[in-house]
Amino acid sequence: MIPLLLSMVAARRGQAIVVFVLSVFATAAAVTGPAYLAAADRAVVAAETSAAARSQRSVSLSVPTLLPDQEGSFRAVTAAVGNLPGFRTVYSVQSPILGVEPGPTDVSYLVFREDVCANLRMVEGRCLVSPYEVVLGVDTARRLGMVPGQGLTVTVAEYDAGQRIYRPAGAPAEVTVVGLYAPLDPQALYWGRTPYFVPGTLDAYREPVFTGRFTVDDIDRPGDFRSVEALASDDALRPERLAALDRQLVDVGERLSVEGGGFVHLVDGVSPLLDRIAAAQTLTRQVVPVAAVPLVILCLFVVFMAVAAGTVARRTELGLLALRGTPRRARWLLAAGEPAVAIALGAPVGYLLGSVFVGVLAGLRLEEGRFAPVTSGTAVLAGCATLVGALAVAVLAQRRELASPVVDLLRRVPPRTRLWASLLAEAVMLALTVVAVAQLRLFDSELVGLSLLVPALIGVTVALVAARLVAPLTGRLGAAALRRGQLAAALGLLHLARQPAGQRLFTLLTVTVAVTGYAAVAFDVAEQSRSARAEVQAGADRALTVLPVDAGTLLTAVRSVDPDGRYAMAVGRTSADTGTGTDVPVLLADTAALAATARWRPEFGPAGAAEVADLLRTPAAAPIAVDGTELTVELTVAAPGRRGDEPPDGDATPVSDVRFTVHLRSPSGRLVTASVTAGEGQRFHPLPVECADGCQLAGFSVRPEPAGGATSPDGTFRVVPNVTVTGLAVDGTPLLDAAALADGSRWRRPSGAAVEADPAGLRVRPGDAADPWTLPADVPVPLPALVTPADDRPQGLKRTTIQLETGAPVESVTAEPVGMLPALGTRGLLVDLEYAVRAVPENTVLDAAQVWLGGDAPADVAERLDAAGLTVTGEVTPERIRQRLDSTAPALAIWFHLLAAGLAVVLACAGMVLLAVVERRRRGEDLTALTVQGLPTRIAVRSLHWSALPAVVLAAVAGLGAALLAWWVTGDNLPVATDGDVALAPVDWPRPATVLVPVIGVMLLFAAVALALGRAVRVRD
Repeated sequence: MIPLLLSMVAARRGQAIVVFVLSVFATAAAVTGPAYLAAADRAVVAAETSAAARSQRSVSLSVPTLLPDQEGSFRAVTAAVGNLPGFRTVYSVQSPILGVEPGPTDVSYLVFREDVCANLRMVEGRCLVSPYEVVLGVDTARRLGMVPGQGLTVTVAEYDAGQRIYRPAGAPAEVTVVGLYAPLDPQALYWGRTPYFVPGTLDAYREPVFTGRFTVDDIDRPGDFRSVEALASDDALRPERLAALDRQLVDVGERLSVEGGGFVHLVDGVSPLLDRIAAAQTLTRQVVPVAAVPLVILCLFVVFMAVAAGTVARRTELGLLALRGTPRRARWLLAAGEPAVAIALGAPVGYLLGSVFVGVLAGLRLEEGRFAPVTSGTAVLAGCATLVGALAVAVLAQRRELASPVVDLLRRVPPRTRLWASLLAEAVMLALTVVAVAQLRLFDSELVGLSLLVPALIGVTVALVAARLVAPLTGRLGAAALRRGQLAAALGLLHLARQPAGQRLFTLLTVTVAVTGYAAVAFDVAEQSRSARAEVQAGADRALTVLPVDAGTLLTAVRSVDPDGRYAMAVGRTSADTGTGTDVPVLLADTAALAATARWRPEFGPAGAAEVADLLRTPAAAPIAVDGTELTVELTVAAPGRRGDEPPDGDATPVSDVRFTVHLRSPSGRLVTASVTAGEGQRFHPLPVECADGCQLAGFSVRPEPAGGATSPDGTFRVVPNVTVTGLAVDGTPLLDAAALADGSRWRRPSGAAVEADPAGLRVRPGDAADPWTLPADVPVPLPALVTPADDRPQGLKRTTIQLETGAPVESVTAEPVGMLPALGTRGLLVDLEYAVRAVPENTVLDAAQVWLGGDAPADVAERLDAAGLTVTGEVTPERIRQRLDSTAPALAIWFHLLAAGLAVVLACAGMVLLAVVERRRRGEDLTALTVQGLPTRIAVRSLHWSALPAVVLAAVAGLGAALLAWWVTGDNLPVATDGDVALAPVDWPRPATVLVPVIGVMLLFAAVALALGRAVRVRD
């Protein structure tokens, strides 16, 4: 049997080669999905780890204040992170010290960090060798005029929260500066979670004072901050290690809860990174199979067509075998064995080629030019499953011919397919599609399980139903053309209607167009989503990032560069407490320049940028100007009250010393103060030099002096006198008299509450002596804001507290709800920056600071901003954000749809060639016979076009409809984008041109192939 089988393969080696090539292609195409997933997993891990901050690759065990008797317990639990594979552990100790900076309360940080010398470059002197030696940062040393060999007297300090200053907390110690350093790499993983060398932090904190382990253990101190950091290397974050690492981190947390003693804190930055990686990999596993499944179906269908066409061509041979009495089993083995040999030989070659192809593709698209060999167990399973599937469809393709009677096999034209059998198959496919769609829409929220097959099932079902309708339609059109005498059209349409091969070709082309159309829709929707996200996230054509500064300084500096607001706008970010336990991001913008700089999208609300600026900058009183050199304050001190209530029963001793402070905002935007000791009569104080050119009154405050103060006998509250301002003058000229100070409409509390009425003047002590603020009413209260309908805010909420860092809370009101905001997306608030600055009596340090630029910004705007006192550290544009989004998991996964569509088109063209080769001889003989009977040769040749072009056009229409239907059903569930930093509403539908162009292009390609194949058919006169 085997020699006979091999001789059959050799005799029909052309057909065997066709089946072999199709088997290679089918297996390679099947392997591309899982192989691409494996490569995408590596790319996702590489992208996430490279973008992760140092703190996100660190697992830290720390004790904020380690007492001497806790050292042993702390060392015992550090083994929980010391055994993590691929992690490097770094032990560190940190204490605040006084004595390095010139100010008596200016703090520095004495730090021991394991193996620090290997990560420092000594600019002068040497690194640490002996006890009580320190090395200073080169910038700090040069600022303070220090050199190696210089001695310092330092004292460990502790923070006084009440006075907001550091005080000595240990005995002084003598240390020697032995070197000046600079970090070898400020971004190196070695520095872990530490804020050292981070731009924007204080110089004394950015450059710690490094010393040895003996020094930090021996110096007199009440306690110190100790930590052990486990730092994840690239080897620890290999894709195959992530699952085990996640379990190990869970074990670390459980072990710490048992052995940590309640004083050891775990900060795990790696688990959130693993969660992001897992979420990205889950997304690719949802998106890639949606394109891979139809591709595999197409491959198996083409194998079915090839085997079926070859079997039809051997009908006479099979009939003769049956006529000579060959047993049915032998006939099945001979018929099925011939294509099975070719399929079996082609499968391993296809797996190899598919793996190499995806490896090259991964190197070009996913991993920046590095060839990435693909070895995935899932790819092996996919290749084996495709081999089994190809063998199964090969047997199925021959079933009809092998089961036919001898009489039917010896006929030239095969009988038509039984109607009930084809209807049953189509009904089963339709039922399966309905079940899958119902599961997706009613039960599943994402494409998983059977739902993954929905796009493929819709495409195949539409193709089968359309093929069922195309046969009678083309038959009727052919008959009508025959009645009108249009012989070429009649012959071509009737051939398409009657031949099973024509219907199979139509099904193949329809599914291919559906795959291409769906890929085009998904790709365009994803591209629109990324473009919109990049535009919203950037906020403007260009956004310059600057070092964190006070909001007032930022506002003043930008306005000095662009006084008219023609091209530059100061922008800051902070957060708001909505009272629901979660913070909402807040965008603070100098809205006077909003229209000139922001990319204002229709989703930002019905009003334009200019109207929004008017909405957020409602009229308010002008700030009170203070211009001079000496400030005169007239004060009275009344009997103290109990936190704003009635005075106590006289059993408490009042605070005799309080500090009355006038807060001023300088022309540079920085807050300055003028303080006097409160008491009856006039008090004089020189104004800060910044006010020589004019300042703005920011508010008044009164606090107990550090040296004075008393508490109630039971110690439950601090007693503070009521201080009333009865007059305010600058350089002897009255600025505010008693009547102006007593006018309650001119003053407010930070909460927006009215001031206490006092005919004598302005009472500055509020109910809470901890923050005794009184502010000018020069901003609208509550502040107007644009607000998005965030899900975590109660419906109908009208007030939201905005907490500016180190500043008092400011109340805000929703002036106009909008669906989206620039730079924030669908969650956040937009408030005018100037009003927010004037509403806060302290420094308003921003979480992030930017300068948004419009199209008219000059080329040297960055240099101008640097000259104005801002330090530009980077630039953000929609194009750069878009490039970053193009490398994320959604973009990589959607890109596979284009790859699958390209492979499907190639496969469909191969199927067209296959059918043409099989039918070439027989079709040529049929048309030649007609020409002998008098049919003109030109009409016979034109009939070839009419049998192919209508199938192409109708398949394009049906395939496009199937693609749109599949997207309508599954588009909401296909994750084409992630929220990232901006929660943006997804794009629902593609742009028409981006879908029609590829579909029309594929149709023209198929038409060109059909015309070329038609010319290859020889019709003799």
